[in-house]
Amino acid sequence: MFMNGFEHFEEHFKNPDRRYAIYQIIHDYIAHADADYYDRSGFAGVVGNVAYTVPSPTDGTAKGFPDDEDAWQKTADGFRSFAKRGMHTWIYDEKGYPSGTGGGYVTEQHPEYIAKGLYCYDYWRVIYGPSVYRADVPGDQLWKALLLPTDGGDAIDVTEYLNENNVLYVPVPKGSYHLFMMSKRRLFDGTHATESFSEPRNYISLSDMDATKAFIESTHEHYRKVLGDEFGKSVLATFTDEPSLISWNIRHGVFPILPWHEKYPDEFQARYGYDFSLACVAVVLRMGNDQTKRRCDFWEYIADTVANGFFATIQDWCHQNNLKSSGHMLEEERLQAHVFNYGSFYRSMKHMDWPGIDQLETVPEYLMGEHQIPIARFIASFADINGEHETFTEFSDHCVRMRGEIAPIDYYYQSVNWHHAMGINNFTSYYTWQNITDEEKRCLNRYTARAGYLLRQGKRDSKAAILYPEAAMWDSYQPSTDKRAVDDSERMMSVQSSFEKASWELLHRQVDFDYIDVDILVHAEIKNGKLTYRDREYEAVILPCARVLEDAAVQKLIAIAKSGIAIFCCKELPQISRESGAATEYTAMLRQMYNAEENVYLAEEIEAFGALLDAHFPAKSRSVITKDNNPMILSHVRVTERGEKIIFIANMGKETFCGDIAFYGEYATACLANCHTGDIVPIAAPTDGTTTSVALEIASGEGKFILLK
Repeated sequence: MFMNGFEHFEEHFKNPDRRYAIYQIIHDYIAHADADYYDRSGFAGVVGNVAYTVPSPTDGTAKGFPDDEDAWQKTADGFRSFAKRGMHTWIYDEKGYPSGTGGGYVTEQHPEYIAKGLYCYDYWRVIYGPSVYRADVPGDQLWKALLLPTDGGDAIDVTEYLNENNVLYVPVPKGSYHLFMMSKRRLFDGTHATESFSEPRNYISLSDMDATKAFIESTHEHYRKVLGDEFGKSVLATFTDEPSLISWNIRHGVFPILPWHEKYPDEFQARYGYDFSLACVAVVLRMGNDQTKRRCDFWEYIADTVANGFFATIQDWCHQNNLKSSGHMLEEERLQAHVFNYGSFYRSMKHMDWPGIDQLETVPEYLMGEHQIPIARFIASFADINGEHETFTEFSDHCVRMRGEIAPIDYYYQSVNWHHAMGINNFTSYYTWQNITDEEKRCLNRYTARAGYLLRQGKRDSKAAILYPEAAMWDSYQPSTDKRAVDDSERMMSVQSSFEKASWELLHRQVDFDYIDVDILVHAEIKNGKLTYRDREYEAVILPCARVLEDAAVQKLIAIAKSGIAIFCCKELPQISRESGAATEYTAMLRQMYNAEENVYLAEEIEAFGALLDAHFPAKSRSVITKDNNPMILSHVRVTERGEKIIFIANMGKETFCGDIAFYGEYATACLANCHTGDIVPIAAPTDGTTTSVALEIASGEGKFILLK
């Protein structure tokens, strides 16, 4: 019998664990789902939820969610029907979305948990003193009224001059001032509370741990009571859907909004040593002292309350109950949305065991859209770095259907290939399967599972790290009244565009990379000419417009460059200290190293970043080499403990790729692994002593595996 060198993969590749196939999402009564049908069609299982029944509006005899015991029992029976067939399930934790209210039950029973925001009104005229000025106040309840000196300096608090009729009579000192008022108001009109596909529904504050616990009590605990013996066995994870701070408008707004919770002022004062209102002024108006520091303090504080109040609370419950926490966020693809939705997407996502995305597109050219974050690679980084190695996508033909079209089976495969190349390995589906036969479903599920098996071997060979520029984001974003709270200022767009550009230019050059934050950067070690963190080893660091950066991070960058590791900056070098809001000796030193070409490189124009990489990026840090840096070729390279390389190549272009794919190093054995047939066959792989090459023909939308030993 001929030995191909990869016999240890063959059995599991030919007959992979069905858990690696596709899960269908079912929001109708899961007890009515035809488990036999999904079994025959090769699905991994389903994502399901309890029926959110409502009480009778007439006689009140029928119990509704969450007290409908019959609904819970039927739901448990439905989940168990899949378990009996060796299939797996995930629990979807909400009625529609956004997750957090149990179909409105939590906010109805506990109105104190309803999210509020600060509506910020900057009166358009300058007022002069000495005088007494009268003003009615906006919103439901005035929190602060401030006079802001036009010549600079900090605000004067005049809130105490609000009378019993809700009118301000302000004694204005000598000088000229802006009148700035912030009022607390329920978040509803024009926000995600009214604009989701689910129903108009009040929402909780993600900063409120008690609200999250009430949500868990109304949903998760009921699943535990009726299904807990299957947790960690057939039931793998919980799926939370688009939770976010909703202190922004999807429609056009009137006043800028900031997130609010009653605990914010005291906690902020204790942590940072100054009044919360001063940070609010810095965020909304860029006025007052220490603006950069205060803007960063504000969003950092919000980020930590969200990460701990919602995501860590759910994760802790999941860990106590042998489940994985999973789900996806809102607007992952837009960097500035990370600020007003979470404070920091990165800090919240660290509390998901199996982080996820939603991908509503399925057409290859749209999947490869460069004017957004490549969210699948972004999310997969969390799993790669943190060690769980499991990610997921809520993928669908939604956008195709919205255009009045039907997705052909080819689009299904192309979307699976795109996700796998980026690093996503669990698939939960909203696909309609319109015009797709049962046999085509079985074939797609086998294909997905086989690829999923190979792409769980070893670790991703990421050799570059892109910094998530939190401080620059915090300093740049201006709360906006435009639709979807878009801040199109040059300051914000340069950070967002740099982040997108740096990401896609690496993908176009088939470079495997991770996204890291400042905490990882600072705590990583420099060993043997590489920046190492856990099992990650980086040979280059990318800074996308990280103009504002922590002092410790800049010091670390200097050490990194001195060790010989290349640093590539898109648009700007770090130049402002997050702590002081000014240039420091460290930012000056980093610029000197750039001027002296000491492993620090800069593309001052965002569009020039690709050329900068071509000129200076370490050649051996390229995972895969293709002719002309084919931008429609995606690669995913993994290295096993045996030293084998598993390379997945996806052609997302419209034309067939014909040519050589090359890899640094000499390899004695090369094989192609065919996910359609389950076969692993030898192929020619000549070497010139430096690189090994394989001649491939990859049709449009096709994916192929190369195994090297």
